[in-house]
Amino acid sequence: MKRLSMLIGLSIFGLALAFAQGMMTATPSMSGNEENSMMAPAQPSSGSAMMSSTATADPAVGNQLRFAMSTGKKVIFTSLMAAEDIAARGPAVLFFAADWCPYCQADLRDINANGSRLGATTVIVLNYDKVADLKTKYGITAQDTFVQIDAKGNKLAVWNGGGVDGILSHLVPAM
Repeated sequence: MKRLSMLIGLSIFGLALAFAQGMMTATPSMSGNEENSMMAPAQPSSGSAMMSSTATADPAVGNQLRFAMSTGKKVIFTSLMAAEDIAARGPAVLFFAADWCPYCQADLRDINANGSRLGATTVIVLNYDKVADLKTKYGITAQDTFVQIDAKGNKLAVWNGGGVDGILSHLVPAM
């Protein structure tokens, strides 16, 4: 009986190890548009797919995910004025994503694969490490934060994590 318990325990450990290694596998770095990011520990985020609060991710993968095509409307942040113009035409959500954040990477994977579920909503992806002024403006203290804005750049809603389902559940209807 002890031997069976030990074998089951080792099997579970092996599966967990294989899963963790699969989640941390890096893909080749992007060329062009690549930005440098610092490697830092991630902050836990409710609603995200990652399970460990000590997980880290490869920044090159995060950079690739930010610039990857989405099935929905996803754009890279260029200026607040451009984001306000987008918000004037339909729902707009700023996504403060850090390349080194595994929770941000999980949300970007979801947005890239399932963005079409967002309909007219545009996700505007910002590099968390390069927008200190906007983090101050919107009170952002952690990566993996979403902020819905109106055409004047006013904050309508703020939440952390959740990918496409999180966006759909937090969107404030247009007035």
